[in-house]
Amino acid sequence: MRPTFLSIFFGLLLAACGDDTPTVPKAQIQVSMQPVYGTQPFYMDSIYTTQEGYKIKFTELKCYFTLFGNGSTALHQAALLDYRETGSLLFKKEGDYALFNNLSAVLGVDSSLNHLDPSAFPNESPLNISNAGPMHWGWNPGYIFMNVEGKVDTIVDATTNPDLSFSFHIGTDTYLQSLQFNAVNWTDIGNQTREFKLKLDLLAFLGQGANSINLSTENLTHTAAGQEALTQKVISNFKNAISPY
Repeated sequence: MRPTFLSIFFGLLLAACGDDTPTVPKAQIQVSMQPVYGTQPFYMDSIYTTQEGYKIKFTELKCYFTLFGNGSTALHQAALLDYRETGSLLFKKEGDYALFNNLSAVLGVDSSLNHLDPSAFPNESPLNISNAGPMHWGWNPGYIFMNVEGKVDTIVDATTNPDLSFSFHIGTDTYLQSLQFNAVNWTDIGNQTREFKLKLDLLAFLGQGANSINLSTENLTHTAAGQEALTQKVISNFKNAISPY
């Protein structure tokens, strides 16, 4: 007996409805870093005041982090903070946050990656030359680890005229910095996602007591010969300005 049209129709309908179990989203973990300026929220191109009373604005804020992990358990190879273009998110991926109660990373591009062919990284990697762009100097020195630029008015008066440029481009293996965060608080932000949020305090970056950066006289380093003292100060201050949010 040949099946009727109705029996075929209902058979197909039952087959289509047979697996209606809702898809459970996979667990995600993400790391972000939010710039602030002391107790103030941070915005590119906004005017702030340094501890010396200088008026300052930031026009570029980029930095690399590599080799996120917990001991021998790797989490993520590389992330690029490009605050103007992509905001505070460093990366988001599938993973189990419980494996990373402690989290280490390198500020900069680790020497194991820094001198590889930048065109050979996967297209989605921030280390690929198409994504790195001007954050790569060439195969010999490798990547720029941090790029902070802006304008400053060092005349303390009632006017605001930030006309003196500052530019900090730090790279080369000598200036890599290790980061370690213990007892990490992974916050549940919904949608099966846990987040570890970092803070970058740019007021603390400039003002650290005896190690403070005075932009009237310390406003340029591109990691060149003769700039070692300021280069070390800049990268050390930047590292010390990073903390859990």
